[in-house]
Amino acid sequence: MDKEMELEITGGKLHVRIRDGEAVVTSCRVMEGKVKIPDEVEGVLVTAIERKVFLSCRQLKEITLPSGLRQIGDWAFAYCGNLTHVWLPGQAISFGKGVFKDCHALAGIFTCPDDPNCQEEERQVGILLGTVPVKLETEYLLVPEEAGSKQWIWRYDVKLREFLAQPDEDGYTKMVYCGEEDIMANMDLYLAERRREKSRLCYLRLLNPTGLEEEFARELMDYLKDHTKGCISEAAWEVVYQEHGNEQDYYETFLRSGCVTEENYDAILSEMGESYPEMKGYLMRYRLEQMGGSDFFDLLSLD
Repeated sequence: MDKEMELEITGGKLHVRIRDGEAVVTSCRVMEGKVKIPDEVEGVLVTAIERKVFLSCRQLKEITLPSGLRQIGDWAFAYCGNLTHVWLPGQAISFGKGVFKDCHALAGIFTCPDDPNCQEEERQVGILLGTVPVKLETEYLLVPEEAGSKQWIWRYDVKLREFLAQPDEDGYTKMVYCGEEDIMANMDLYLAERRREKSRLCYLRLLNPTGLEEEFARELMDYLKDHTKGCISEAAWEVVYQEHGNEQDYYETFLRSGCVTEENYDAILSEMGESYPEMKGYLMRYRLEQMGGSDFFDLLSLD
C-alpha cells in the first residue's frame, strides 16, 4: 500500500510517496534558494524524483540530491532559470528527457559533496559536467559515474571541438520556424551570440584544464585570438569585458591566448574607460612587462 506524506526539508516542503520499500519525490514547494532532499524518509531510501517536480521553479538556486538516487523524471528541473549548482551522487542515474532544459544559469553538476574542501579536479569536472545538458546539449555525456574519467574527458573535448566547428548560422532557421523570431530574429545578432557562446566555452575549458591536451588547448586559444578586439567578431573580448569585467583569471586567459596586441591595446583600454581600474592596471602592467622582456605570468599579483 502506498503511503503519501509531506515533510519539511532544508529549503521547503517535500511531498513523497513510499511504495515497495522506496521513496519517490512527487512534488516540492521551494521556499528558499538552497534545497536539500534527504537520503531517507522514515528509514526508506529516496531513489527517484518524478517528472516536472521542480519545473519552472524560479526560487530554486542550489539543490543537493539524495545519495541513493537512481532516477530523475522528464523535465524535473526544466526552466529553472536561477538554478546554478546541483550536487548528486556519482553513480548510475537514469535521466529523463530535458531534465535541465533551459537552465541557462547552471554553473555546475557536482558529484563531490556540497563542501568547500571538494578537491580541485572534482570541482573542475563538475563545472564541465554542468555545460553538458544546456550549452553542449549532449545527453550521452550526462553520466555522473563516468564524469572525470579519461574516456569521458576525451569524449567531452571531441564534442566541444565539434561544437566550435559548427557553422555559426546553424540553428537560426529552426529558431525562426519555431516562432522565436521575436527573441533574436536578426541574423547578425544571432551570429554574434553564437560566437560569444563558443568563446564562453573556450574560456571555461581553459580555466578548468583537467585532462586537457596541449594541442586542443592551443586550438581553444586560437579561437579566442581570432575573436579578439579588432577582429570582425570581437566575441572573446566581449565575454571578458561585459561578463567578467573584474575577474583576473579571464584576463589572464585572454592574455595567454595572444588576444592583446600592439594593434588593439589602445582600443581595449579606451573601451574600458574608468571601468574595472584594477584590470585596466593589470593590462597596463602586462604591456610594460612584455616590452621589458620579462615573464609577466610569473608576476600575477596586482600588488
